[in-house]
Amino acid sequence: MDDLLVLIMAGGIGTRFWPLSTKERPKQFLKLFPDDRSLLQKAYERIEGIVPPERVIVLTNTAFV
Repeated sequence: MDDLLVLIMAGGIGTRFWPLSTKERPKQFLKLFPDDRSLLQKAYERIEGIVPPERVIVLTNTAFV
């Protein structure tokens, strides 16, 4: 598994989540869970321990870098 990369795509605006999701606060940053974690954090937690952090790539809009 040394060559495994994980790609987390976090670039959508999420119009189906409107009015919770907006251009300024897209769906990947929404905290929809009782543990106060965002969708992006939950995605990362699912792969944590499978690959080291340096093998994880998160794709998002340049506005959120």
